Amino acid sequence: MKDSIAILWDIENVTPRSDSLFVNGLIDYANEIGKVSVATAYGDWARGSIRKIAEVLAENSFEMVHVPFNKKQKNSADMALTTHAVELIYQYPHIKKIILVTGDADFRPLLQSLRKHGIETTIICDSQSASEDLLLLADDYKDFRDLIPDTEYEDNADTDSSSEKQVFSISEAMDLLKEAIVVMNRRKKLTTLGAVKVRMKLLNDTFNENELGFKSWKKFIAYAEKTGVIELEQTENDQIISLPEKGHKDDEKSFVRLPNIMYAMLKATRDCSLKAGKAQIPFSTVNNRMLEQNYDIKQSKYSQMKRLIKDAEKRGLVRSNNTGKYWFVEITEEGKEYFT
Repeated sequence: MKDSIAILWDIENVTPRSDSLFVNGLIDYANEIGKVSVATAYGDWARGSIRKIAEVLAENSFEMVHVPFNKKQKNSADMALTTHAVELIYQYPHIKKIILVTGDADFRPLLQSLRKHGIETTIICDSQSASEDLLLLADDYKDFRDLIPDTEYEDNADTDSSSEKQVFSISEAMDLLKEAIVVMNRRKKLTTLGAVKVRMKLLNDTFNENELGFKSWKKFIAYAEKTGVIELEQTENDQIISLPEKGHKDDEKSFVRLPNIMYAMLKATRDCSLKAGKAQIPFSTVNNRMLEQNYDIKQSKYSQMKRLIKDAEKRGLVRSNNTGKYWFVEITEEGKEYFT
């Protein structure tokens, strides 16, 4: 028998487009790992940014708790969600799993309480703003984009699911490690051992140090230190990972190398946008442009255009959206910086 599940969504923290199909993907994911008994979303439903998604939530039987925005009490939605979660422990003891849709660090005490009561937790977050310290306390975590279901869009190559899984090379893994540290430094976050691994997985959820021949995360980090990729500093409570002083502070973008296939996608999107005179470009058009430049998605570790664009979106380099079965991508100002 499947475990009963509660979905609790901080809509102010994770706010996908109303047409993104995320709600459908969230329900499908929850039904895969259990049986949904409670589904509640918290937010100020009068606000324009979330008003449209309320219709989708209602269609999927979500209870919507209205928490008016209050400048003096900005965390009112957080308080309502936390109170409800604690009540669930005692009112519905049959619920064994809780999916929290948020990335807010303020929920760390809640996760600690749920863990004490033996409740399994999964965090669905927006990786651009999620707290690594929060995700470390969860049993599992995912970026919300990972749950958006695939649709039949124009790029036939993307529908080919038979491609073999492409694993990281050690040099690619080291690039990802450096990128994770730079991202955290920019956001003034502490680069502890556990937090850096979380950020790497958020940037690319296929990363697995075991597949590179390392028996543990600590052995992977020890190798990175030995080869001069990083430096380690022992503090009273943890180890802090940093980049060598020489070579990265003057030009972080050249120091942190994105995968070649991602650079190619950004360039193809920019080129197609300039040619069409439009910001939003169909996935298939970008894919065809990349093929012209001898970049084949199916030969990369991403294997699908959607996965590649999703990981670029996590970095804030592009935005994607769909209209029916067609998907579009738009390069952001941050993405354009890679060509200046």
